[in-house]
Amino acid sequence: MATAVTDSSFKDGHGSSICLDGFTSPRQLPCLHSFCEHCLQDYITKKASSTDKTLVEFMCPVCRALTRPTNKEKPVSEWASLFPNSPFPLVGKSKVERSCEVCSSSSDFAKQFCVVCEEFMCDNCTVYHQKMKMSKSHQIITIEKLENNPENRIRLREGFGCPEHDNEDIKFYCRSHESAFCGTCFFHHHRACQNVLELKQSLTGLLKEMNAEKIMEQMRKLEDNLKDFMAMNEENTGNTELDVNSILLQVGEIRKKLNAVLDDIEKMVKLEGNQIYKEWLIRKQEQNHHCQSLVSAIRNSQALLEMVGQFGSDTQKFLVTSKIAKQLQCYSDQTREKYEQVDIMRIRLELDSNMKAVLSKDAVGLVKIVCQEEVKDLKCTSLLTPLQKYTVEFCRVIDIHCPKVNNPSFFSIVQLPDGYIVLADDNNKTCYLYDSSFNFITYCILYGNPCSMCLIGENEVAVTMPSKKTIQLLSIRDHSMREAGMITTKYQCFSVDTFSREEILACGRCYSFACKRYYWSVISRNGNVKLHREFNCQSTRYAHAALDSSKSRVYISVSGGNAVYCFDLTDGKQYFVYSSDDLMFPMGVAVDRDDNIYVLGRDSNNIHKLSPDGVTLQVIISGVPQKPTAISFNYSRDQLCITNGSEMSKLHFFVHR
Repeated sequence: MATAVTDSSFKDGHGSSICLDGFTSPRQLPCLHSFCEHCLQDYITKKASSTDKTLVEFMCPVCRALTRPTNKEKPVSEWASLFPNSPFPLVGKSKVERSCEVCSSSSDFAKQFCVVCEEFMCDNCTVYHQKMKMSKSHQIITIEKLENNPENRIRLREGFGCPEHDNEDIKFYCRSHESAFCGTCFFHHHRACQNVLELKQSLTGLLKEMNAEKIMEQMRKLEDNLKDFMAMNEENTGNTELDVNSILLQVGEIRKKLNAVLDDIEKMVKLEGNQIYKEWLIRKQEQNHHCQSLVSAIRNSQALLEMVGQFGSDTQKFLVTSKIAKQLQCYSDQTREKYEQVDIMRIRLELDSNMKAVLSKDAVGLVKIVCQEEVKDLKCTSLLTPLQKYTVEFCRVIDIHCPKVNNPSFFSIVQLPDGYIVLADDNNKTCYLYDSSFNFITYCILYGNPCSMCLIGENEVAVTMPSKKTIQLLSIRDHSMREAGMITTKYQCFSVDTFSREEILACGRCYSFACKRYYWSVISRNGNVKLHREFNCQSTRYAHAALDSSKSRVYISVSGGNAVYCFDLTDGKQYFVYSSDDLMFPMGVAVDRDDNIYVLGRDSNNIHKLSPDGVTLQVIISGVPQKPTAISFNYSRDQLCITNGSEMSKLHFFVHR
């Protein structure tokens, strides 16, 4: 590793922020931060070893920007060497000794630099360089002067070549792809692009358009926004901690109150129970006393009858016997009456519904923690201008290579956050996965003809198959796509949208094909219907649905009715119905991050951009192909994509400008 730099030189950007030393074979990331090659490689290797998944990207150690290798086919152990050499390889306040690039002598270190040849030379080579006829007029500066003057360092050509061809100069700029490249790249990748400029002739205009000062000002505002955001997070974290401590105290108070209530219940039960027992005991004692008296009377009668039988006359025997016979009937009646009046008292503790709920397993449902999350604008002026203030413009057409299948018909498209796309082929009952450069990766066979798709989370896609009354789930991980489950629907489901990670919005037509009644439902992954609403329509065609960002409104475009309906998701209240003579056979609907609505007109060959309240903001015609079939919005890129009904191998992209 090179000589250690001072703190001040590191702060000036002249040293590696990983090893805090001078640069050794510096490599520059796309975010413009530079690091020693071996330091950067060690950092990447550690990141790869700390995760169970295959590493596809890493964060810059300084700014945390997500960074991908220039060649994803290379192993992780070679990623650092793939990045270009840093254009600022020297250390400002420390000397980094390097060999002469002319004589390649390891003993004579370079002390001079030729600005024209862009070579480092030792003193001996510098003398000959200035004597040669072709180079005697070249400007020679010392390394010290080169180190201390950023204007001289930035003149270095190293690191400003073509991203794909290190030895080629950048000569062209493509407005459609917003990238600069060499002549080789132009020949291979950009010959069909219509907005390619020759860099030398267009530099003045491009620099004026880009306006570096304005960009720096915007970056400063973004920095202020992020600082405010972090400050608000810290403040909110403190408030949340106070709230949690408060509810813990409240739970303690509830426990005290519940203990007091239980004490009162225990006292009441003991008092009433003992009172009931005492009253019952007295009553039974009285009954037993009466029975004992009756037993004594019976015994006396028996003794009298026995004594008269032994010692009395016949007359006495007759009189006593007849008298006791009458008493026997009375004894019998009294005994029978006692048996008929036998009563049994059982005492039990009876709980009302409230107490049963408290004592049941669902007692935790009596108390819940309510999180009231609020979204607030940052104090600084945000740079995210509402998309309704932009106009949607055609950007580019991409040719899609499809595996050897018969006449693919891309009936639906989903754009993933990382730029990957999934296309659903109605003719071949297949889904295809493409990377961010539109290279084919893999495919998955479906159980039926697909109609619509939506993204669930970051790596799962739901595909509707109306004829099968089924929604098929596909998992996309590690460049593969496989089945992840099935959801059965009661009616035909034409369209789906994401409601949550575990629930989706399904939309379709009720009952038979000729039925003019449509529905939307919120369905869980296990098929349980959490919400179901229906509405009448004059159409018997397809229906496509999309939710707003708050998941409170649902927008449904119905093809045959040439209209877009807006309903409250929960109670079914209708907010508006949008229709226009310029909108015919709407085939799809999408919503952007500001809840603007995009409706694709298949027969009118256009896209209608509406406000969240159904007001027309723009009708997009330019760039829309004949018979478009599906529309998708990418939130991370503010980008629309539609499939081409007449040329199935092409995708049309639109951006906000």
